[in-house]
Amino acid sequence: MSRRLRRLIIALGIVVVVVVVMASALIIIIRASFPQTTGTLTVRGLQAPVEVLRDARGVPHIRARSMHDMYFAQGFVTAQDRFWQMEFWRRIGSGRLSELFGKATLGTDIYLRTVGFRRAADRDFAAMDPETKSIFQAYADGVNAYILHRSPAKLSLEFSLLELQKVPFTIEPWVPQDSLTWLKVMAQDLGSNMTRELYTIDLIQKIGLSLTRDFLGTYRYGEMPVIVSDSELPASLLKQRAGRSGANAGASLALPGVTPAQIAALSGVPTSLVGGYDPGHSLALGGGPGLGSNNWVIAGSRTASGKPILANDPHLGIQMPSIWYEVDLSCSATDAEMGKNAGVPFHVRGFSFAGAPAVIIGHNDRIAWGVTNLFPDVQDLYIEKINPENPNQYEVNGKWVDMSVRREEIKVLRQDEPRVILVRETRHGPLITDEGAFSQYKGFSLTPGAGFSSSLELKALSLRWTAFQVNATFRSVVQIDKARNFAEFRDALRSWDIPSQNFVYADVDGNIGYQAPGLVPIRAKGDGTIPAPGWTSDYEWKGFIPFDQMPWSYNPVKGYIASANNPVITPAYRNFIGDVSDHGYRASRIMEMIEKAGTKLTVADVERMQADTLNISARELLPYLKGLSLNGDAARARDALLAWDDRMDTGSSGAAVYGYFWQALVEEVFKDKVPGTLWSTDAALDDNSRLLNTIFQIMKDPHHPFWDNPTTLDVRESRDDVLAASLAKGAQRGIKAQGKDIQGWRWGRVHTATFRNQTFGKSGISFIERIFNRGPVPGGGGMQQVVSSDWSPADPFDVFIISSMRQVIDLADLSASRVINATGQSGHAGNRHYDDMIDSWAHVRYQATLWKAADLEAAHTDRLVLDPG
Repeated sequence: MSRRLRRLIIALGIVVVVVVVMASALIIIIRASFPQTTGTLTVRGLQAPVEVLRDARGVPHIRARSMHDMYFAQGFVTAQDRFWQMEFWRRIGSGRLSELFGKATLGTDIYLRTVGFRRAADRDFAAMDPETKSIFQAYADGVNAYILHRSPAKLSLEFSLLELQKVPFTIEPWVPQDSLTWLKVMAQDLGSNMTRELYTIDLIQKIGLSLTRDFLGTYRYGEMPVIVSDSELPASLLKQRAGRSGANAGASLALPGVTPAQIAALSGVPTSLVGGYDPGHSLALGGGPGLGSNNWVIAGSRTASGKPILANDPHLGIQMPSIWYEVDLSCSATDAEMGKNAGVPFHVRGFSFAGAPAVIIGHNDRIAWGVTNLFPDVQDLYIEKINPENPNQYEVNGKWVDMSVRREEIKVLRQDEPRVILVRETRHGPLITDEGAFSQYKGFSLTPGAGFSSSLELKALSLRWTAFQVNATFRSVVQIDKARNFAEFRDALRSWDIPSQNFVYADVDGNIGYQAPGLVPIRAKGDGTIPAPGWTSDYEWKGFIPFDQMPWSYNPVKGYIASANNPVITPAYRNFIGDVSDHGYRASRIMEMIEKAGTKLTVADVERMQADTLNISARELLPYLKGLSLNGDAARARDALLAWDDRMDTGSSGAAVYGYFWQALVEEVFKDKVPGTLWSTDAALDDNSRLLNTIFQIMKDPHHPFWDNPTTLDVRESRDDVLAASLAKGAQRGIKAQGKDIQGWRWGRVHTATFRNQTFGKSGISFIERIFNRGPVPGGGGMQQVVSSDWSPADPFDVFIISSMRQVIDLADLSASRVINATGQSGHAGNRHYDDMIDSWAHVRYQATLWKAADLEAAHTDRLVLDPG
């Protein structure tokens, strides 16, 4: 053997050894935080031993002797699996992201400190009833029993990476307020009013009121469904005559309450938020305007078993790990713990959030429930006139009034001094527009007495929001988990303040129902669709719609209730809830499937409904392509679409053609009308329901202004011109991506779902991202199909909204219920339960819930006993 070859072999051997050592070290680091799930752990704070059985998917089934120990154990096992997610979420709620991530998150922290979620959570906890307070404390104690006795490296890989980067941090005790801030963050992400108001201001100022109305569109009452029909509502909740009046007038017109005087008042109003925060940017739930959900409940008159079946799949942002944490809770509760249901053992299972006790969506041994977002108008922006001589004063009914001012310090990684902000609040809420907006006035200072003459008019926006009220939503959660019938279920929802949801209900006795809860304001004037004058009391809130006047339904004659973020009621309803909703495509398809299914529906049938990919908006659009004069690739694309079955399946070539065509159509219609800064926002392109509805509306007018391209001054384009151009452009894009053979295109080849970790999964370092992220996975469905996998025309065709979990609950046999989470139970990258549900989720396959003790005992894989010692 030559010396050169010997040296080469030695060098290669050293490389191999180094690689093996590094790989082994990485495995050790990754596995260091994996939790113990078998054997016995001594855990102080428990009153008696608790058994935690985990099934093949890693779902914990907690068996305790008291509610205190049950919620304590829930906190403990959730921290075992998801503490980094809990830590990240509580830092969002408290506006403390920059301590870990530096200047990159400073703008978000400035906004979060301004709105004061943590301060609001403190108020909620102080006002909480003793029972709920004890539950939150037990949960927090369980979290602390796990996190405070372990090094950061034993809690998650993310903490190890922070230590490697020499990021200073301390594992702080979990407190109930950390759980309560999550409710505020959830309300922020699920609420769209503020985003819509800010976007509407910009649209009106850039393209005028008429085109803004056309672009926003309105709901097609009579064509598209509502959740509760007029005939299902008590007569006392209906107006004397159909149609809106006053602030609710003009159901067929977007922004019905907007007047010239209100538009004039918008002049000079800044719309950039403090810290440069983008209100369309999600904090934790991911996504943007496309957030939504499906739920429906089918009465026994339509099922093979004669008992109800309930389905629910919340549509939230795609991320890693899942937003949901599945859990099964039971205890031999004492009479005192069960209250009016004394003597009844407690058993509830379903989905919770990491960091919050109890079950948010699921079932107990008597009832089942599911939720979708209601989209009520609960955020109002007020235009405040600021005193030029004293920026800490604002006008109220002709007088200058002092604002309240508080100082916030934000610690920023690698900066010696904290960022200090002064938060100013009016009677409506905090000023949320950027102080930098005043910089246009040369020489103006935020120091009192250093301003200009009183003739200078300065304006800012303040935010009034129900999330700033003292809320008792988690009391509602706890009481729902205990409810035994519809009366108790409704009574529990009286405390559900934010975020307002559409609840569907079913019970083992065969009843089905619906309830809309939440704090929905009653306004003295205006409807909250654009910012209101804040210097007068004419636009104040007069209170909230009483719970008994909120829409509800019980055992409707039609035998089902379906909700998919479409309007709850028609304009005949006496109160104004909001004018933003999904435009009814998913709801129409769900109702169509139920109506056609007959009276022998099974769980398997409902599973197939949740897997449905039919694109009913394509039914509206494609007939307009038939008469077009086309040739070449555009003609071949048109022919493929007319022969297509309208299903957005991963293996479909027609679905791929439609995707390319739709993206091109949205560009051709809107991009040259909506200014670039507005075009690129989430509010413009991510609300696919609105885009579908708007294009349908203008499709009926072949010469609508939106068809014309203003840059071609000598030509006035028509609808057919734009359709032809869109087919040609879409075909060229498809050919470039998938080849000349259109029949060989596949939707799942380009329409994919990538599950990204919200922190290190977006680091920009490919090696790190590979550890935390999963995908891409071919995705069926698309924009406004029952299988939710929304994508934005600005970023085709990556999925940004998904069915985050699915459940189908059989009230004839709860053990026959079926569920699937989007990713997996574990938040630990590398753990076998980190991503073991992705394949089942992608193919819409389900898992058994193991509701019965015998089924669980036979199928569990791990048994852990938590012993008080």
